[in-house]
Amino acid sequence: MKGNTLTSEKLSVVVRVDVDGEQIQIAATGRVTLTSLQGLYPVVQRTKSLGSGLDVRMDLSEATVDADALDELQLYAGLCEIPVLLSPEKSNVTALPSRAPRLTTAAA
Repeated sequence: MKGNTLTSEKLSVVVRVDVDGEQIQIAATGRVTLTSLQGLYPVVQRTKSLGSGLDVRMDLSEATVDADALDELQLYAGLCEIPVLLSPEKSNVTALPSRAPRLTTAAA
């Protein structure tokens, strides 16, 4: 993956299968938002169905995770029994400003 993945707005996902075939890791880089989670969930479900009982984990240690996305992700991970790895060295959970357009008014 090119460039500094921690500053990228785009979410990139790589699915890695352990050589032993015991574990599948879904590694994401970029920014995890509530919107990008909607694209990540189908990847997790497809990976789980292909794994047929293998241990599936999400590695978000190289991603920037919005705080509201983390809350939803924790609920999802609990329901689907999928461990989520965040960076232990630094907090990669952040409250970045919303990407919603701002309304401004012109001075009269």
